[in-house]
Amino acid sequence: MKFTSIASKAAKELIRDRRGLIMILIFPMFFMVVFGFAFGGMGEENEPHNLAVINNDLGATLPLTSEKLNFGDNFTQILKDVKYEDSDVKIFNITETSLEEADDLLKDRKVDAAIIIPANFSESILASINGVNSSNTILIRGDTGYVEFGISQGILVGIIEQYQDDLSTGLKSQLTGTNIQTTPKLIKSDVQSLPGTESFTNFDFLAPGMIVFAIILLSTTVASALTREVDRGTLSRLQMSKMRSFDFLFGNMLPWSLVAAAQVLILLGIALLMGFNWQGGLNSILLALVVGVIGGLASVSLGMIIASFAKNDQQATNLATIITVPMSFLTGAFFQLPQVVMANFMGQPFQIYEILPWTHTLTALRTVLTFGGGWEDIAYQVGWSLVLTALIFFLGVLIFSRTRLKPES
Repeated sequence: MKFTSIASKAAKELIRDRRGLIMILIFPMFFMVVFGFAFGGMGEENEPHNLAVINNDLGATLPLTSEKLNFGDNFTQILKDVKYEDSDVKIFNITETSLEEADDLLKDRKVDAAIIIPANFSESILASINGVNSSNTILIRGDTGYVEFGISQGILVGIIEQYQDDLSTGLKSQLTGTNIQTTPKLIKSDVQSLPGTESFTNFDFLAPGMIVFAIILLSTTVASALTREVDRGTLSRLQMSKMRSFDFLFGNMLPWSLVAAAQVLILLGIALLMGFNWQGGLNSILLALVVGVIGGLASVSLGMIIASFAKNDQQATNLATIITVPMSFLTGAFFQLPQVVMANFMGQPFQIYEILPWTHTLTALRTVLTFGGGWEDIAYQVGWSLVLTALIFFLGVLIFSRTRLKPES
């Protein structure tokens, strides 16, 4: 029958078009895995919240027993040990750090909240037990517009109140001889907004990600353009002029890097019209342009590698799409990814996603545009971005030279 012949033909064509088949089958699978990894809990009903602890408590001495106590250490340990009810899952992943480092973690949303224990924490608790009014406030610091901060704050307030009740009862039994008529209010908690986030919205966090997404997509256009150079014979004619591989590829990088800079300006302008709370003034724009150009160079280098394996410009476009869109998710352009720390480098955790230069591009853009940071705040990220971009470029030169610029025998 005719329809069986047509069906057989269509099946054979579908099998031959392997790249199209991969796009249809693998692409949706990738999105399911990524969104499940980010939002699905990976099989756990409860997940720990990431919390930074700044413990400034200097400790105190019990008046009757001369026992030295540090309630800041004690409270930190409680935060480390507390678990969800009827579960072995801890409520918090604790990072003990300084205020400056905690602010960096909050800005990058690597922690949901930070808790600041004051220097007089222990002394104030003992003073309150003895009837002396003493200010003793634990600060819960973070981006008040961030959903995860609100959740963590609510949990922390409950833990602080429970800790206060247990502490008051325990201390009364130790401080015999004191005249305690009522249970004193030992600890208060207050919320402190991270500077620059008072009017912060989710769009302020996402806008730099959209810029990075556009920069990564440059690879698609570059791969298609380089493949057309081969199809039209332009590359063959250039080879006759004794052009070096480096000259051809580096020459192509320069105009595309300007396109990356233009994308930063255009998308920033659109973001401002959409309500983006830009910080940092003119200096932040200049830094953003530098960061965007470096990210653009990385994208052009990736486009070279893709063009090395594509047979025509349409194939290059499809292959680049399969690579660049998932890569955008892995940089954290659309949502914060779970922490997967590989090692510590220069005192900072290095996550698996940071093997991609665009991850550092994104962090740097958020730092200067969303939080108004300066060069000293992004030097680490820019350094990594430059190193990784150079590696991709020289890899691209090597592969493209061997596949496209190899002398004909």
